[in-house]
Amino acid sequence: MVHKFPRGLSPFYVRIYQVVDDPTTDSIISWSKSYDSFIIWNVREFRRKIMPTCVEFGRSFSWFLSKLRSYGFKRVNGAGQLEFGNEYFVADQPGLLKYMMNEALTAKRKAKMAKAKARRDRVQVEGLFKHLQI
Repeated sequence: MVHKFPRGLSPFYVRIYQVVDDPTTDSIISWSKSYDSFIIWNVREFRRKIMPTCVEFGRSFSWFLSKLRSYGFKRVNGAGQLEFGNEYFVADQPGLLKYMMNEALTAKRKAKMAKAKARRDRVQVEGLFKHLQI
């Protein structure tokens, strides 16, 4: 099915949506029954057939899983299945992906700011210890 994706959307979102939405890959990866998450049914085939065609997914499966988290996907607790979702990752609604991307970018900015603050605080404390005379 051909979808119209929002402008400026990260290629990762477009590609994962296309792969999940492709009925020819349903035995490997597909939408869940609720159509608001996806399930990787066959990791071996996913690594063998899909990952080599999707540069956005990275080179290894662990890298792909890390990217899912960094792009706002969360693991859905299921019966041992690899199921991932986000409230804005919904079948037949690719326009929602822009909200998912905005949330992920905001989270990354917050994490970056927190890391910078921790670094400044550490430098400040180290400076205080240097000047401490006992």
